Order: sequence, then C-alpha cells, then structure tokens
Amino acid sequence: MALTKWSARLSLLLALLMFTTLSVSAADFGNPNFKKVWNRTDYPVQQGRADYSWVWGPQPFTGEMREWYTGSPGGHRIVQYFDKSRMEINDPSGNPNTDWYVTNGLLVRDMILGQVQVGDVKFIPANPARICVAGDATNTFPYYSDLQRLYNVGSKVKMGDHITTGLVPNGFSTFPQYANDPASQIVQIQQNYGIPRAFWNFLTRGGTVYVNNAFIYQQPLFNWLYVTGNPISDPYWVKVKVAGVERDVMFQAFERRILTYTPANPAQYQVEMGNVGQHYYKWRYSDILSGSPARITNVQPGSTVRSPLRVQGFENGQAFEATITVRLKTVAGTVLAEKSTIVQRPDIAIPGPFEADLSWTAPATATAGKLQVVVFSANNGAETVLYSQDVTIAAA
Repeated sequence: MALTKWSARLSLLLALLMFTTLSVSAADFGNPNFKKVWNRTDYPVQQGRADYSWVWGPQPFTGEMREWYTGSPGGHRIVQYFDKSRMEINDPSGNPNTDWYVTNGLLVRDMILGQVQVGDVKFIPANPARICVAGDATNTFPYYSDLQRLYNVGSKVKMGDHITTGLVPNGFSTFPQYANDPASQIVQIQQNYGIPRAFWNFLTRGGTVYVNNAFIYQQPLFNWLYVTGNPISDPYWVKVKVAGVERDVMFQAFERRILTYTPANPAQYQVEMGNVGQHYYKWRYSDILSGSPARITNVQPGSTVRSPLRVQGFENGQAFEATITVRLKTVAGTVLAEKSTIVQRPDIAIPGPFEADLSWTAPATATAGKLQVVVFSANNGAETVLYSQDVTIAAA
C-alpha cells in the first residue's frame, strides 16, 4: 500500500537526518575518558611534539553513540569513532583509571569475517567489507573481504625471513627488491604470525606523550596489544595508489588495526595505522544495507527454512520508533509467523541491527514462501514492505 503524505514526509526527514549524521566530519569528545586516551598520544602529534603518526586521528568524526552490546548496562555501550579506530566504554561503573576502561574495537576482524559484534559472544552477520585496507579510498584491492583467505591460517614465515610476498587479486606475487630490506625482516612471532621490524619497532617504540598536562618521554609509547590486538595475517606487499600515485606498501592485519609501511614516505609517516574507524563506520552504517531500507543477513535468499528460525539483519533507521515486524508467509499470502522487534540503532535515523525469533506449524508439503521485514504507518496502520526474499518452507 502506498505511503501516506505524512509518512512520506517523515521518511524524507529521517533520510535527511541520516545523511547529516553519516556525513559528519568532526565532533567534540563525547566522554572525558575518550579525550584522556586521545590526549596521551595524539595531542603531541597535533601540537608537533611527536615524531610518530596518528594513533587515533586528528579528532573524533562522530559524536558519542550508544551501540547495541548485550554485556553492557541497558544492553548498549558508549562508543565514539575516530579515523583509526573506535573507542568504547563497556562498563561505565568500572574504574576509569585502569588501562582497559576505554577499549578499542576488533574492527578489522569483523570487517574481514563479515560480522557486527553486539555482545561478548554475539554477532549479527553481514557481507565482509569491500573497502580497501590501504591507500586511496578509490583503490579496489585489497579489500577487507580479500583478506578472508589469509585470516587465521597460520604464518608462512619464520624468524629472520624477509617479506617479499605480494598480494594480487588472483593470488600472490613477488617483491624481490625488499629481500634485504631490514624493515621487512621478521623479528617477532606473535600468535603464530611473523611481525616485520618496521611494525615491531613502531609497536614497541618510545615517544612523547601528554600526561597530567605535561609532555614527557615514555617507553613504550603505548601497550601495543591494547592498541592493535594480535596479528591475524602475515604481512604482504601490495601496489596501491596513495594520493593518486602508485606506491609499494607493506601491510599487516591485526585484530584492531591495519599497519602499513610505505618506504617512499617521510620517516615519521613510513609506518601508519590505516583508517579502520572510517572504514568500519562506512561499512556498518552505509555499505551493509547498500541503499536498501532493510536487509536480512543470516538467511540466504532461496534457502529452506524450518521452525524455529532466528532472523537477523539491519534496518536503515526510518522505522517509526525503531519498531519493525519480521514475517514469514506463503506465496499464496498465508501468514505463518510474525514477530515485532526493535531495531537496535544508536539514534533516530541511523541504521541498526535487529533480530527476531519465529515459530510456526510446518505445512504438510514443502511450500514456496517469503521472509519479510515490514513496518506499519503510525498514522493509519498502512503496511510497507521494507525487504522481502524468497524462501522454501520445509515440510513437517
């Protein structure tokens, strides 16, 4: 049924609000503890007192957000996005003076695997991110999705080896010019992955930090495990465009960050952290839905479904009061099951994940059906189908 004029105007307003929210480029710190963590390493960079590159980024690019997280009070945790990562407070009642009171997300792992973490052991599936891990945003390789074949397969290098293996879309290549480069030599094994000197020196180096309103030198600069997490791939060379110029770049995926080494860069910027926070935010709040009002992500179109069925997916933020209905019906129109649920979104007009459990009495024979996400107008109850996919309903 067609939307009423009122609901159409509401949809337009919400779409404009969502565009404004997703396009924001700078914001104030949403929590003093986020600013405290940022100040320690990135205020010296901002003030020209550091000889290393950004750890978080020049400033947050979102305001404070409350994302679904089942282990946090009220089922949501406080987060804020930066170029290089996302800061999180999972337990606001914890001790803010401990190192892990503010954490940063396992964003690289989630973009590679195609999952949005919404609890310690709870995830909503999504397509892996088709966003380039290094260089210009227009680069088409390597995407995070391309790293699935490298994830958690174990290292192919050992202590003392030099990284000369390159990554190309259809396999691997060779960068022999780095066979004797000290920066490419494996000097540390961690979680069965080799880490080259360029990255290990960066992770364990000292530097100027800002603590208690003073610039001081500290060794190490940061707790590398806290910042990056463990490596989840070997390092590889790629050719990517950086500011429009093709460069050789060595990269390595860690749970929380991407590290890059660009020999052509000035010394301070040869090792950098990728813009993982930007990438994840774009993926989660735009790319997963790809312009669709909603999407079911854990049940593939054309698959056979059986009762009970947990349905998970994402909605683009337009549902009135975040309420949607998940429904299973036959192609003949008989509704077998439906369940209202709440989209767990950070704020009005921002996309968010959902889940609903459906149960029904199985038909006598396998039956063609549709699995749908629908909303009802607050004005007159009119139904709008946000998403629909064909399924086969298994027989009893």
